[in-house]
Amino acid sequence: MVTARGKALEAITAVLEAGAYSNLALKQATKNVSSTDAALIKQLVYGTLTYRASLDYLLSQWLTRPLAKLQPAIRNVLRLGLYQIIYLQVPDHAAVDESVRLAHRVGHKGVAGLVNAVLRRAVRCKDDLPWPQTESATYNLSVRYSFPEWMIARWLERYGTEETRALCQAHNQVPGIDLRVNTLLNTQAELLAELEAEGLEAEANRWVKNSVHLTAASLPHLSALAKGRCTVQGAASTLVGQVVDPQPGQLVYDVCAAPGGKALHMAELMQNTGQVVALDIHSRRLGLIEKAAKRLQINSVNTRCIDATKLAEQGWEPADCVLVDAPCSGLGVIRRKPDIRWQRQPADIRQLSALQIKILQQAASLVKVGGVLVYSVCSTEPEESSEIVDAFLQQQPAFEPLPWPEPLQAVWGAELEAGTLTTHPHRHGLDGFFIARLGRRR
Repeated sequence: MVTARGKALEAITAVLEAGAYSNLALKQATKNVSSTDAALIKQLVYGTLTYRASLDYLLSQWLTRPLAKLQPAIRNVLRLGLYQIIYLQVPDHAAVDESVRLAHRVGHKGVAGLVNAVLRRAVRCKDDLPWPQTESATYNLSVRYSFPEWMIARWLERYGTEETRALCQAHNQVPGIDLRVNTLLNTQAELLAELEAEGLEAEANRWVKNSVHLTAASLPHLSALAKGRCTVQGAASTLVGQVVDPQPGQLVYDVCAAPGGKALHMAELMQNTGQVVALDIHSRRLGLIEKAAKRLQINSVNTRCIDATKLAEQGWEPADCVLVDAPCSGLGVIRRKPDIRWQRQPADIRQLSALQIKILQQAASLVKVGGVLVYSVCSTEPEESSEIVDAFLQQQPAFEPLPWPEPLQAVWGAELEAGTLTTHPHRHGLDGFFIARLGRRR
């Protein structure tokens, strides 16, 4: 029988050695296991992936041969074991003994002895770890907090050393689970009471209305979720729909809509009247929207499969509101998808920014005079956020920054800048999002 740690090892190896997506590898690893084991597997997989660079640096201090020379499975046994020793409240003997058992299963007696020796040394050193103390803040922070040096360099230039450290720490924290209240079926107070009755720790988000935060590491079975009284959606993502502020009876386009959280939220805000047209290039993912709409008891959302770079060719009816939640680097949601840090390269940001401005320009043709255009990305990088909006406004004089709805101004007023907002995990406890609200004046 494969233990929870064994399943976690299989998932980690699939991601690091075979290039699998972490969410898919995790889904496979947690099939047919108890909720307790599923939570442990998730913690071990995401934690090991999060701290991979830090773990590799420490292992290199204690190994007599390069880590890359080891059998892949043994490399990952060492990473998994060291993660438990350094970052989890796991008894040292359990972390070492379980790792040695895994080494016996995937290797031979000699490598099991190696795992035992290295991890026992880690136990002796864990109160005084040999982190680098070089003159390069970029390198030191990269190793200490397990981020590529190019990311650290960007953040140091923008935020300085201490705030970059805080940002890295926030990205490395387990974010918990955010639920968006389906206001068509219940209120926030009712949902909170229901969750409390089920013995769950939940609280209203201080920044985002109708967003409830669970401290659970993995999603428990919830009757409210199954019955559509709530849905899983990050609080910053929920904020986007509130910035659009669609009104009952309006026509709304959601460009790049799949998997549909924002489109369905806007339909709720419109009291399930009017029409939300969810557009996406992937027909299969549009099916996710249709499935979720049934669960949430929403019938005002229609889906259309279309390339967002060719919107202006379609002759659409001008809409009251258009949302462009553009494809982006995802660097604002690293705490939810830790392997993004290893998948992205600087060139990706440049390529995505070219796509983002193209889509935004196309979407502008869908907005009626007096209508609202909202641009959002789950990234805080300037090339994908403020620079896109600046370039768009220079090229589209018919558009201008719009004030945010008054209830949001009351919450965010001090942080708003010309109709835009950037959220940060270390400042607000939210994912890193950029949101701009623009209006068409002619």
